Amino acid sequence: MSGFGQSVRFLVPDERPGFFRTNPGFVSSFFPIGFDLKPLNFGVAARKPPNTVRIVVLGESAAQGVPVPSFGFAAQLRAQLRARYPHKDFEVLNTGIVAINSHVVYQIARELSGYSPDLFVVYMGNNEVVGPYGPGCAFLSQMPPLWIIRLSVFVRSTRTGQLVASLAGRLARGSRPPVEWGGMSMFVNNAVSGDDPRLEAVYRNFEENLGDIVRVATDSGARTLLCTVASNLKDCAPFLSLHKTGLAESELAEWGRAFNRGRIEWLLGEADAARVDLLNALRLDPQYADTSFMLGSLDLQAGNTEAARKYLVDAEHWDGLRFRPDPRINEIVRKVARQGAPGVSLVDAADAMGCDPQSSAAPAGRELLFEHVHLDWDGNYRIARMIAEASGKALFGAEGNNLPWLDSAGCASALAYTAHERLSVLQKVESIVENPPFTNQLTYCEDGARLALELSRAKADRSDPGKLRHAKEVVAAAIARDRENADLPKIAEGIDDDLGDIAGALAQARRAEELQPRHFALAAEEAMKLSRLGRYGESEKLLRQTAIWCPPKDRAAMAPAFADLFMRTKRFEEGRRYLDDEVSRHPADRSLLLTRGRLVRLAGDAAAAERDFREILARDPEDQSALEELEGLLDDIVEFARQQ
Repeated sequence: MSGFGQSVRFLVPDERPGFFRTNPGFVSSFFPIGFDLKPLNFGVAARKPPNTVRIVVLGESAAQGVPVPSFGFAAQLRAQLRARYPHKDFEVLNTGIVAINSHVVYQIARELSGYSPDLFVVYMGNNEVVGPYGPGCAFLSQMPPLWIIRLSVFVRSTRTGQLVASLAGRLARGSRPPVEWGGMSMFVNNAVSGDDPRLEAVYRNFEENLGDIVRVATDSGARTLLCTVASNLKDCAPFLSLHKTGLAESELAEWGRAFNRGRIEWLLGEADAARVDLLNALRLDPQYADTSFMLGSLDLQAGNTEAARKYLVDAEHWDGLRFRPDPRINEIVRKVARQGAPGVSLVDAADAMGCDPQSSAAPAGRELLFEHVHLDWDGNYRIARMIAEASGKALFGAEGNNLPWLDSAGCASALAYTAHERLSVLQKVESIVENPPFTNQLTYCEDGARLALELSRAKADRSDPGKLRHAKEVVAAAIARDRENADLPKIAEGIDDDLGDIAGALAQARRAEELQPRHFALAAEEAMKLSRLGRYGESEKLLRQTAIWCPPKDRAAMAPAFADLFMRTKRFEEGRRYLDDEVSRHPADRSLLLTRGRLVRLAGDAAAAERDFREILARDPEDQSALEELEGLLDDIVEFARQQ
């Protein structure tokens, strides 16, 4: 047993004495290890530096700042507080992780309470049903009592527990959990209806976890801001509509005629006819979420916001794939905040953004959120501003109120968010919404066309010389004002890349590495810059040294950097052997097949390249990268044949 397993604490000792860093293996107590879901990469001093305000942000992917955390509300919060209180140093520790829920967040809060926090900001509730131990979870859906969940987590945090779990996994028969993280598409077969009796246990667990988070924060001497969670009511169609149980065949047939007519009329903009048919469908089946969504959109178009909100909240409630928090979740947040624990305040983002039944604001939509819960710049700005104002009151009272908060443009300047960065944000959004369950939404085609137009505009902005120069000026000014923000040199690196200044990009990559704990992705970026500069020996040395200490999953992710080196040095056979080995170790990794296909294509082995691209497409016929590579390869073959 000696030496088996790994630490599953959120923070582990860093190479720098007196510092800790986020643990890439933290979530293995809750997720299969192959999922490779990790906290953001940052370090923290064990002893808080003098004059420092340490703020811990707790939550899931929306709190993390998906699609690009460097522009999320946690990053904006720090920028706002630095502007308002320049005599203080602010650390904002963003502990948000994709796909977690309150069972995981509670463990993070317990641990971070030992690092002298001044304030906890809690923004969570999206994943209570689909996260670990939720009834809609694709890999861990058992719902034992909360004390058993916590005992199980403790046992799996020990090396003995990890050994037992490993042995049990090897001996298990029957269905096994998925071995690779597949995003939201993994959950399409895990529907949970709005009247599912298991939801009551979800609400009880959430309330107890949230109350215990407040308790550990209070015991540590920190203040706490509890935030309700905003969701896209207006423009996010349900992911999965389910019929109510007990519909007779005749009722279902009548419902189908009314619904199908109403849906076509709704799509054609025939509002009056659509309303009649959809109301008839709703009468027959009040639980079918798409019906309520379309009726809500009709009322919004007619200017009847309150009637629309009722329908849209119902659509969210009856959505069978529960990736958005229903009103009960937000009401629990308000309840815990009202219980009056010392130093606890409420930031009611859901109410302010029109997301709950009692709201008076217009329901939030695509002007604030990209899809269901992930915030665009303006949505992050609004929430960051609310949290910043509440944080200022909680921490300082009236102190420093003579200085203004940043407006949206000022915050964008502080974080170097320009037109140049918009493309990266949208590309990450595209990688999310091009897969199920988004492809099943009523509005998928319309949403896809709108995103394609935004991407086209962003690509034009990215290549505009004037906007490139402006972006470089903005990020240079931001770095001069905030030299400890590790995200800024990464942004500067990308801009220098696009300007063709590879030496400048290398310098920025190295600066980003200095500001963070070591990480394979940072080393890979530096190595690729060195290769582009013809410094192949330095590049290879860095890659091989990094491969020694990083875990197997990360070594696989370094394959593009190794392949780039092998291709530039024309060591095709060596590169092929390297990639063959990685593919054998990670046969489910499509990105490795894509990388190998590109290398062997360049080496002149068109048949092998075609096999790799076709294997990817056999697994996912809509993989855009493989489609483009295969199309280019076949064009080359046709052109070669034509010239013979």
